[in-house]
Amino acid sequence: MGPARAGTLPDAARRVADYDWLIGQIAAHYAYLPERHLDLGKLRTLYRRDAAAADTRGAFIHVIEETIGELHDHHATLGTNTPSSPQLIPTGTDLWAEVKDGHAVIDEVRPGSPAAAAGVEAGDVVTSIGGVPALRAVESARPRTLNAPDPEADNFALRTLLAGTHDAHRVFVVQHARGRQNVDLPPYVPPASSAPVSRRWLKPGIGYIRIENSLGDSNTVAAFDDALDFLAHARVVILDLRDTPSGGDTDVAEPILGRFIARKAGYQRVFDPGPGKSFPKDSWLKIVAPRGPLVTAKLMVLSDHWTGSMGEGMTIGLDALNRASTIGTAMAGLSGGTGEFTLPHSGINVHFPVERLYHVDGTPREHWKPRIAVDPAGQGDPILARALVEAEH
Repeated sequence: MGPARAGTLPDAARRVADYDWLIGQIAAHYAYLPERHLDLGKLRTLYRRDAAAADTRGAFIHVIEETIGELHDHHATLGTNTPSSPQLIPTGTDLWAEVKDGHAVIDEVRPGSPAAAAGVEAGDVVTSIGGVPALRAVESARPRTLNAPDPEADNFALRTLLAGTHDAHRVFVVQHARGRQNVDLPPYVPPASSAPVSRRWLKPGIGYIRIENSLGDSNTVAAFDDALDFLAHARVVILDLRDTPSGGDTDVAEPILGRFIARKAGYQRVFDPGPGKSFPKDSWLKIVAPRGPLVTAKLMVLSDHWTGSMGEGMTIGLDALNRASTIGTAMAGLSGGTGEFTLPHSGINVHFPVERLYHVDGTPREHWKPRIAVDPAGQGDPILARALVEAEH
């Protein structure tokens, strides 16, 4: 029996076979399973009946989404969706939130986004979502196979609720210094850019380059080189990686890193967990090679919660190479390097982490934070403002 043609729906027996196969792949290859506090035995049966009953391809996609959602891992995704599928995080959201001290708190709002325009700010407390008290909504959306309390499961549920789906408005209430505010936002659509890289002078001698969510675009390396040529006489270059939520490719990132180093060096540590393996003994370094001409200007790298995946790798890499000052907030915290798994009968692609990634000093990439922390609350762009202060020193 071969895979179903794209867009077709396999019969119930094949849908169940796909579900069982996926659970087997998670058990064998998901690199972060021990930390997820999941009852894998329960997961093997939880959505099996739903898989058999899904009578449309869209319904079956939702079963697979729910299954992957049990991992409460923003780096575990499907390669397809429906209009009512949940938005991908961080790409499909303008809000970053966590449960803190019994409250659902907005940590960061994406600058220039609909949420920012509506007046939602870092530090706001979300009191209800869709008419349901916020923590009760989080409890209802929490993974169903947890076998121990897991704060990350609550944070995942909260962010997923605030991101919503591709086809529905997001309705919630926040409490902030100005009082209580009802918020009604359309689904978030990431901003489009006309070029993979933007660049400009901020002040005499201080240049600015921003990667426009293009670390998967083969044109980005040439555009980055053009930006460096434009800023050739800068004494300080500010590299803004706050618009890299969709991640990218080492074939794009490593040539960019190579412009800032004079010799080969490790920029990220990789560990493929398996029977009998241990970290750091069985880990290895990702090596980047120099690619001239060498840029000797002082370098500053900006990050926030929309610095994702390969953007996170570049940030920790430039820090590990002792080549940049890192400034901003915690990043997206996307765990590991992903592998692609194609369900045998439906042909649905699923991606989840199969390798653990670390700073070369051994800090898990998803937990690493920039050396110069900035509170994102406040007017204007506090992260860029802090970089300009540092650039003057």
